[in-house]
Formats: sequence, C-alpha cells, structure tokens
Amino acid sequence: MAVAFTGASVTTAGAYDNSDLSIQSWEYNTGDCPCSNSSGLDYTGFKKDVGGEALKLVVKKNGTPVAQVEFHPSDELLYVYDGKNDGDTIYVRAQWWEGLKKEATYWAPGTSKELDMNKVEMGADDDLDEGEAVYFRLYDDKALTDPITDWYDYIAHA
Repeated sequence: MAVAFTGASVTTAGAYDNSDLSIQSWEYNTGDCPCSNSSGLDYTGFKKDVGGEALKLVVKKNGTPVAQVEFHPSDELLYVYDGKNDGDTIYVRAQWWEGLKKEATYWAPGTSKELDMNKVEMGADDDLDEGEAVYFRLYDDKALTDPITDWYDYIAHA
C-alpha cells in the first residue's frame, strides 16, 4: 500500500540548515483506498480512485515536520503546507510535458498562523493528462534558488 523513502539528499536552504532536515515520502495506489497517513503536519485521507496514485512528502527539521506536499488524484488536488512560522514559506515547483515542457510554482501563503495551507486544483489550473509524469521539487525561496529537496519523480494518475 504505502512505500516510504527516507534519507533523500537535501541542499542548503535559507531558513534551514541541511544537517537538521530529513525528507520522507509515501506513494499510495488509491485503487486500494480509502487510506490514510497520520504522519507529518496533518492526518491525510486519500479517496478511492481506481488507477490513481497519491503522494505525500514531508520535510522534517530535527524530527519535527515543518513542510508538507500532497497530491490527491481523485480530484487532481495539490496541497502545500508550511508548518513553521519562521517568516517564510515553502515553494513547490512542478514540471511535466504536454508536447512541450510545462512548469508551475505553488506555495503556502506564509501568514503568521502556525500552519499555512494552499489547495490547488491542478487539473483545472494545469491540465494534467491521465498518467502524466509530474516532477516535484521543494524550495525555500520564491526565486527557486534554494532547493530543499531533489526532484521527485511521480506518475500522476487522476
């Protein structure tokens, strides 16, 4: 059902010291759902979607979750969370191909709240095709010069 990947390579980011970060990711075959994952910043529930693949990516600082990204295939929703009120937010770069390379950047609002969240309907905004390969990378800055993670290869199945 779920596969966890830990120990991903992390590069220096403005608000973080790479020595205290860890990355965990889980991919779910949503044909076997409903299913859930309570790790990270919230309790995440994925709906049943035959042929779908869901993703949850959690960034931890000294073992405490500070950022999170989720892809929900049933509605092609991308959630971006920032769980550390430290004067900045997390940025997610997505890349995919539809003949030509397409890119989009998403982020949590970065307010004074303890937990910020942005929910994006990717299908309506960015027209993901069924089975399209989508790559995600997390950054600590809007200019996308401070990567927190490497690129994650994820096959989106809506």
